[in-house]
Amino acid sequence: MASGSIGASTLTIASGKTFEGCGTIHTGWNSGKGAIESLNTNGVAIPYLTMTGGPYFGLRFHGVRDLTLGQIVMDLDTGLGIRFDRDAPWNYNVKMDSVHVTGAGSHAVETFNIDGLEIREVIARDVGESGLLIQMSRNVHVGLVDGDNVAKGTGYATLRFANNNGQNENGNYNTNVYVDKVVSRGGGRGVFCVSQSGGAVITTVDLANNGNNAILIENCYNLSIRGGTVNGGGEVRISARDEFPNNRDIWITLAVNGASVRESPCGQNINWSLSGNGARNIC
Repeated sequence: MASGSIGASTLTIASGKTFEGCGTIHTGWNSGKGAIESLNTNGVAIPYLTMTGGPYFGLRFHGVRDLTLGQIVMDLDTGLGIRFDRDAPWNYNVKMDSVHVTGAGSHAVETFNIDGLEIREVIARDVGESGLLIQMSRNVHVGLVDGDNVAKGTGYATLRFANNNGQNENGNYNTNVYVDKVVSRGGGRGVFCVSQSGGAVITTVDLANNGNNAILIENCYNLSIRGGTVNGGGEVRISARDEFPNNRDIWITLAVNGASVRESPCGQNINWSLSGNGARNIC
């Protein structure tokens, strides 16, 4: 119940355990480690957590099944909020309710290798890299991603799909990733899909004054943004790198004002439905 500091220590949560942090846990830096970790476990729950300080990772996971995170609040000086490791076993049936991260030097939430991910909301404020970065995951539903001053001066974004995110086990990109709403103000990019990701629907966006691309789609397949607004900031762009197959099966419905729209190079089956005063250079 009380608040206190664990310094650079790590709390390890074993299978079947519920960990409730009702006070504030102050943390320190331990390279490559999480302040709180649960690795290769089943049925772990963290219903409440308030964390401060500068951990390397606030929460770190891999190889978990049936993990539930509830009300997670991190007011950090540096580090990364929630991390699922890249080169590690897959994770299954991960649920997060509300994750609110302020001040992380890296990402607020970074996931890898999750089959079955449900997040109600990620709120990121003054975060150095992405608000929510989803990688190599499938069967995903996210309610809200809300970023303010996220990824400033970087190539990251309030919401970023990367590294084959949304690719199904059989290699296709049938839709399996759903995001209800993305809100982004200032910072760097708003929405970024890259490196052979896709299989995704974003129902609506509310993007304004992003310091980099409002939206960047680069080598993605079967991606739909079904509505919303872009007001000012960087361009809405469909781009491609030579090392991956070109974009295909993209549907963009947007009102774009005070920002340009560009498709270069031309993709395959790119479908635009645009309104607003933004300049357009599309195929």
